[in-house]
Amino acid sequence: MKVRLTSSIAFAWIAGTVPAAAAGCPIERAVYAEAETKIEIRFQPSGEDSPVSHRFVLAAPSGKMTVEGHVMFDPEIERPVAMAMHDCPEGDVTGADLAACTVWSGIIYASDKAGDVDLLPSEGADAPESLVLPGFGPAVSRSVLGKGLSAMPWDVFELKECAK
Repeated sequence: MKVRLTSSIAFAWIAGTVPAAAAGCPIERAVYAEAETKIEIRFQPSGEDSPVSHRFVLAAPSGKMTVEGHVMFDPEIERPVAMAMHDCPEGDVTGADLAACTVWSGIIYASDKAGDVDLLPSEGADAPESLVLPGFGPAVSRSVLGKGLSAMPWDVFELKECAK
């Protein structure tokens, strides 16, 4: 189901600030940037036989820190749920351990130039124009990734480039 988004994505498109999609760029090579802080989401192939539908790295503009993340489809809510985690312990961990190292967790949406919002496409599909990560800005501002940022990030990321 698609919905019309009438917030910053639609405004950015009308203002001409949303970049054109990289023609034929698959989502697993897409790089997105948040306009205020320049934090990037760099998607990567998830690999065969993985329960994860997407992998990505959040990179701070200083390049001093990266946070690994993944997306898994949650069949209970029928949505792709993303998690960005920093320095999580290995092996047998508790829910409290995971909560302590989670920078952001939530549903991730895709949007096109017209502001239509849909679910994140599967690997191999063309990269959408922008991504919407509800609650991302406040969560990152309170996290280790937010240290050193001069502003709170927004929840919208625009397609920046297609990585080689």
